[in-house]
Amino acid sequence: MENGLAERWGFRGSELVNKASAISIRSVLNEVMQNMDEEDLRPTIPLGHGDPSAFPSFRTTPIAEDAVSDALHSAKFNGYAPTVGILPARRYTYL
Repeated sequence: MENGLAERWGFRGSELVNKASAISIRSVLNEVMQNMDEEDLRPTIPLGHGDPSAFPSFRTTPIAEDAVSDALHSAKFNGYAPTVGILPARRYTYL
């Protein structure tokens, strides 16, 4: 650094931080996959798969399905939402 300021203030890289920054999500995923027991025949869900719709165990909750259905049948929401949002959605509180 300029004028030896790095030495004066004692700034230096941390070996621990350097090692931690080298770890990626992909490397962790690869390590997990490499350590799976090949004789275990149970089905697995890949951790790196972004779309859950391919797996029947990931279902949308019936409450959400009913809410979408009710909104469609009411015909109250057949246009663009105002920029401030839909009033019932803004006022809703989970009980």
